[in-house]
Amino acid sequence: MSRAYRTREQWRALIAEFEQSALSQKDFCEPHGINPAYFSQRRLELQREAEDNDTGFALAVPQSATSQQTLQLRVGRTELMLPLSVSPRWVAQLVKELSA
Repeated sequence: MSRAYRTREQWRALIAEFEQSALSQKDFCEPHGINPAYFSQRRLELQREAEDNDTGFALAVPQSATSQQTLQLRVGRTELMLPLSVSPRWVAQLVKELSA
């Protein structure tokens, strides 16, 4: 079996898919053609990388113009999608309330 190259984003998507599945790591990896030990290693590396990069700020990513006009806020594994029409003050108040 040849090894498929996956970007960091592809690994993050696979790991998120695994975490939302009810499958064991072995059962998840098999149909994806991934060695479970390697999957575990990549998962740990990306978790450590996320922890090291945690500055206490949320990443806000506006979606592309071709997609729905939304603002995506991500903190760790939590993701919130908001319409761009939402008031910046409302977003600031939400962040303040959530951080309390």
